[in-house]
Amino acid sequence: MPTFFRMLTVAALMVGLWTVPAGHSRSLAKPAPSPSPSPTNPPTPYMPVEQVANGTWQVIMQTRDNITYSSMKLVNVGTKITGTWQFDRKTLFNLTGTRDGSHLKLDLKRADKPDAVAGSIDAVIDGIADMFGIITLGGVETPFQGAQHSRVPPPVEATTGPLVSPTPY
Repeated sequence: MPTFFRMLTVAALMVGLWTVPAGHSRSLAKPAPSPSPSPTNPPTPYMPVEQVANGTWQVIMQTRDNITYSSMKLVNVGTKITGTWQFDRKTLFNLTGTRDGSHLKLDLKRADKPDAVAGSIDAVIDGIADMFGIITLGGVETPFQGAQHSRVPPPVEATTGPLVSPTPY
């Protein structure tokens, strides 16, 4: 029987050598991951032009010597525009005018003197949250820009790409 035990010992050694140490696998090599798709730009938000003017606008007027911040609230119904412009703490203007596509033409009337036109606004709405143009007040033309910060979409968070899923290989 010694030959039988010798053969059994040799077989056990071969099985021991053939077995992989713990923590290692004997599976075939995994294929390299396929290239991830290129990131795409998020779609540009869209709003019909007849809705763009509606809302509260933060206005910045810049003269040679001064920068002025104010707030304007506009309501657009059809092609008619109405609203108010809080020029400073004491001065409120009523606004009336028209919209032709993205072009606004508004008359300014002081709230305390509603019969007299105090100035005008000639502006273009650009996109969904920006406006720029000229405000004429007391015969002085001043460039301005306006923004609706509540409409600006949040920044798109960067991602590392698609998640890797296990493969059957």
